[in-house]
Amino acid sequence: MARIAIIGLGYIGGSIGMGLRAARLRDTEIVGFDDWRAARNAANKQDAVDQIVGSPREAVDGAGLVILATPPAATSELLAEIAPSLGRGAAVTDTAASKVKVGDWADQHLPRGVSFIGGHPMAGDASAFGIDNASADLFQGKRWFVSPAPSASDSAVKSVLGMVRELGATPHFLDPEEHDFVMAGVSHLPLLASYAMFTMLRSSDGWPDFGRAAGETFRTMTAFNSGDPSMTTEIAFTNREQIKHWIDRYVLELNRVRNLLDEEEEDLFREYSSAQINHAKFLGGDDLDPDAGAQPDIPDATSQMAALLISPRLYDKVRQMTKRTDEKEKEREARGRRWGRG
Repeated sequence: MARIAIIGLGYIGGSIGMGLRAARLRDTEIVGFDDWRAARNAANKQDAVDQIVGSPREAVDGAGLVILATPPAATSELLAEIAPSLGRGAAVTDTAASKVKVGDWADQHLPRGVSFIGGHPMAGDASAFGIDNASADLFQGKRWFVSPAPSASDSAVKSVLGMVRELGATPHFLDPEEHDFVMAGVSHLPLLASYAMFTMLRSSDGWPDFGRAAGETFRTMTAFNSGDPSMTTEIAFTNREQIKHWIDRYVLELNRVRNLLDEEEEDLFREYSSAQINHAKFLGGDDLDPDAGAQPDIPDATSQMAALLISPRLYDKVRQMTKRTDEKEKEREARGRRWGRG
């Protein structure tokens, strides 16, 4: 009988176990281990795995596929612990949100004949953690990034891809360095920006007034602070250089936005309406191409495409602002001609 081992039975690991059991894999035993007794007990009650075992080594003994669903910083020690018990030909994958560090640890600890295929499921709620929030369909319709080590065997890669598809996710190959660069921008930066916004106001002398006045906008923007702080810490620890890069870029962009406040209403509206249109295109999946970063200008914003993307009220506002901008430009040109004749 084939064996799949899941080490770490929290939100992600528990959901993987539930999903694989729901898939009813033929002649396959799913075993699990977690350091926390409460997680082991909960996984047992929820039938997240077929069997709970007493140690990581026991879990991987005889396993053809090993899934590490643990915090990133725990991965190095865990890989060193399980290495002697891994059989030749085994595939080891993970679910960490950073890939370069984890890949380096795998290269350092795993024996020859064992393949490492980095993995990162893009699923779940950043504010949810623990197996009580786990679900068999958590990964349905979601992306799952796959970053095989150069030495990984074809059979090991196929084993991981098969698991991803059984869980209902779509695998996407991504180089570890590119993965960490991208994730730092779209995932890790929002976590730290949420932290920064909350701590900035929470530490101010006027916090009681800010707290009483805070509505859904502030609560939504700072919601990531409700997540697992150990996970955020370890993401920052294992991908710090890429996160620093995007924080620096974010500071520059905030300064640009600050300077916009000195512009005229039409210029401000041009910026905000362009962002709204681009965001609508992003949500609709219409701008995921090499030219996605291009900002539409206001004439483009009044096109038929823009009319489909934004509300009629905003569409009319765009046209009004465009007309006012054109009129002001004509006035400036007329003044320039008069001065030139004078």
